[in-house]
Order: sequence, then structure tokens, then C-alpha cells
Amino acid sequence: MSLKPCAEWGISLLSEVMTFVAAAAALVAWREYSLRAKLEARQQDVDWQNVAMRRSLSQLSVGFALIGSDDEVRFQNVVSDELLGSASESYWSAPHHEKLVAFLQSSKGQASGNREIEISNGETKALVNAIVLEIDNEHRVLLLQNLEAEALAHLRLREFVANASHELKTPLAAIIGMLDLLPHMTAEKQGDLTLRLQKNANGLAILVDDLLTLSRAESAESALSPSACDVIAIANEVVEQFELKANYKKLDLELEAPATLMVVGDRLALRRVLSNLVENALTYTDNGSVVVRLSDGDDAWSIEVEDTGPGIDAEHLPQLFQRFFRIDPARSRALGGTGLGLSIVRNFVERMNGTINVESAIGKGSVFRVELPK
Repeated sequence: MSLKPCAEWGISLLSEVMTFVAAAAALVAWREYSLRAKLEARQQDVDWQNVAMRRSLSQLSVGFALIGSDDEVRFQNVVSDELLGSASESYWSAPHHEKLVAFLQSSKGQASGNREIEISNGETKALVNAIVLEIDNEHRVLLLQNLEAEALAHLRLREFVANASHELKTPLAAIIGMLDLLPHMTAEKQGDLTLRLQKNANGLAILVDDLLTLSRAESAESALSPSACDVIAIANEVVEQFELKANYKKLDLELEAPATLMVVGDRLALRRVLSNLVENALTYTDNGSVVVRLSDGDDAWSIEVEDTGPGIDAEHLPQLFQRFFRIDPARSRALGGTGLGLSIVRNFVERMNGTINVESAIGKGSVFRVELPK
């Protein structure tokens, strides 16, 4: 065999080997890229799940803390922050957590533990039911149930149910009594009684509507729907809504506002805040005016509703936003007030991360001021 064919055969074989090696390298590179892409996708999914889990745990009404085998707090939610303060390298370093730390140390190696403990964040004390659960050899979960907060919530619920029942019972009893009398009255008196029936029925409908609105305002499950809102347009709607009432009482109802004011907020909540404040001012003002002012700032904007009414004594101001609170119950009921309007305003304002305050004095009228972030 001559050298030339051998050389050609060797070159051809080398070329095929190089082609095979290149193909194999490309296949390995593709598989490596595919594996890396899958790992990145999985990592992104794990990261997203981790964020979602942390957000969900932060919404719990009980304290939650994840503790490692080295006693380091890996994660704790907002409730735990409020009850315990910030975590340190080993549990919580503050001396007022000695009882809790002793409980966690004594429950190591056990599947679960449960104990009532008084804890403190350095400023306030609270009685909690501490529950520890062993997840695996590396992690434990601590749950903190604030017993005092739950007891207070149940007390407030009972008070609310009692007050609501009383408020509903009054117009219902009046309606039932008048219906019993209606068949035994003359046609002339029946007409008068029918008007009184209608007034009580309307009052009952307003009360039920306020109760439902207050439930929405207080419920964390009833999410607000933020969107771009033209506050000037909303305020004009409210002023137009109450113009008839203002004219009937011979009061001036004015709106002072910048040319434009666009914010991000829940339109229904903003309208209810404005309408409740304006209606409240018109109801208790007999002479003069009610002025609605809108102001724009760099980071926040505000609503002011000023009236020339009788004013409010300083001793009543702290209770003004409580449910069913009335300074003069008889007058309030006679004017159609439910005692829920300002409580609804406060809850909606707080849900929108705003503040509300009132300045008032006897004989000098009142100014309700709401500040909301943009």
C-alpha cells in the first residue's frame, strides 16, 4: 500500500473523529445549558414560593418564628416583631424573654410543646400561648397566640353585637307598633302614621347600609381596589349630592380645591369618606356654611371639612370615632344619625394608610382633617 492512500485515509479518519468530538462537545454544551436553564427556572420558582410563603406568614394573626438547630431565628412575621422585637443570633437577646427562651430550650427534642408565658417587647407586656413544633432535626416552628388581644377582640365583638341589636330593635319595635295600630285608625290618621312608618323604615335601611359598610371598612378580607382617581370629580359629585339638603337648611356648601388632583386610591372608599364627613357637617350645622377643602402636597394630600356648627366639647373628642357613639343620642336619632358614620370614615382612612383628626370647640364649629399618602 502506497503512503498517499494511507495518508488520505488517516486524514479522513481524523476529520471524522474531529466531527464526532465537535458534535459530542456541542451535545454536552447543549445539555449543560439546558440543565442550567432548568436549575435557574427551579431556583426562580423556589424564590417565588419563598417570597409568597413569607408574605402569607406575615398576614397571620398569630406570631410565627422559624428557628434553626443552632437556635438562630431564620424568619419571623410582623406579629412576632411586635410581640418580641428583632431577633438576635440566638433567639431574642433581651432579658425580658428569659421565660420564653427557657421554654424553647426545655422543649428541644420534643415533637411539640405548649405553655402560657408572659412576654414583653420592652414597652408593653402580653400573655401569650406559646406553641413549639419540631419540623425536622434542623428546624422548629414557634407560634405565639396573644390571649389578651383575643379576649379584647371577643369583648369588642360582644359589645358591637349588643349595640347593633339595640339600634336595630328601636326602629323595628316602632314599625311593629305602628302596624298594629294602623287598622284601627281613621283614614286621616292612617296617612300620618304611614309617613312615620316610612321614616322609621328609611332609618332602618340606612342603619343596615351603615352596618354593612362598616363591616367592609373593618374587614381585612374585604380588599380595597386602588386605581387612578380624580378627587376633584369625586368631591363635585358629593357636593352636588348634598346641595338640596344644604339649600333646605339655608346653608352655604362650598368646595375649595386645586385645578387638578389625581391620586391612587379606592374610589368607593374615598367617596364614602367625603360624603360621610359632609353629611355629618350639614346635619349638625343650623346656620352658616360647610366648606370642603382639598389640598395637594409632595408626598400626601388632604381633605378638610369645616363647619360653623355648635362645636364639640374637648371631653368628647377621643370618643368621636367609636362605633355608636353620640354626644346627644336623642338629637342624633331625631336627625337620622346612626352613630356609625365617623367610625366608617376612620376605618376607611386607616385602611388607606391615612390619618384623621378633628379640631373643635364649643361655639366655634369643627374642622375634620384627613391626610392620605399619594
